[in-house]
Amino acid sequence: MTFENTLLFDPDRTAIPVAMEKAPAALARSEGRVEIRFRRKKDASKLAHLYQQGCGRVRFPKVDHSEYPEAVLINTAGGLTGGDHMAYQVTLGPGAGLTVSGQAAEKIYKSVGNTAVIEAEMQVGAGAALEWLPQETILFEKSRLRRMNKVHLETGSRLIALEATVFGRAAHGETLHSAYIRDGWKIWRDGKLLWVDQFMLDGDIDVETKRPAVLAGARGVATILVADDAASTYLETAQTFARDCGVRAAVTCRDELLIMRVMAETGYDLRRALARILTQLRSTFSGYPVALPKVWENQ
Repeated sequence: MTFENTLLFDPDRTAIPVAMEKAPAALARSEGRVEIRFRRKKDASKLAHLYQQGCGRVRFPKVDHSEYPEAVLINTAGGLTGGDHMAYQVTLGPGAGLTVSGQAAEKIYKSVGNTAVIEAEMQVGAGAALEWLPQETILFEKSRLRRMNKVHLETGSRLIALEATVFGRAAHGETLHSAYIRDGWKIWRDGKLLWVDQFMLDGDIDVETKRPAVLAGARGVATILVADDAASTYLETAQTFARDCGVRAAVTCRDELLIMRVMAETGYDLRRALARILTQLRSTFSGYPVALPKVWENQ
């Protein structure tokens, strides 16, 4: 609590300074929510529901293939800090297709104690195909982030998804000595839990990421997921990339889920590597050559 002086007056009209308690001003918080639902109509996927709240916005650029429209998520606050909350809900009806990307890298700024929260809930109907391709998240010194992606897949549906995190911008000489991140995935298929993943770092990130059992010095890390009944068809492409991409990468395939980890010394190296592998995987996913979303290309 802080105090400030105010003036009271006695009956003789003499001013008397009195110390009065002043409550601290509440910090402004950013909250955003975006809900989108697409359904299949004839040979195209069409927007069926749109809701935007707070700093959460979405735009739908023109694309060449109507069966895979594109949604670009936007945080008009320009970044997140402690106590901010972003929530996304993406629903695809049976047979629909959609590519979701982000306008820019999400920046997580210094927190005074609270944690920024990003939550995404994805419902992918029978035979539908969703691409979840946000740009990288950049952590700043003393930032705090909790992120959780939940995906509900139905019979015959497919998913290709990415989350990438950069621990400070190497080009700016940024080093994280105090930060927190808890990053997770939960994926279900027809109500059955298919995969759970949790990654957490807390404290001196620069020290923790140098540990061989953690990131062995990498400043950027990404997870790429492909959920498909024919997930093994992506394996050779992913393995070739893991050998020849110039960064550290490993891949495994568990039944209908392919999981790939990519680690790089800088955010630039990570982004360049992700662009290469996503271009290849997306061509297999869609069945024809397809470029990355324009927001990726323009960065």
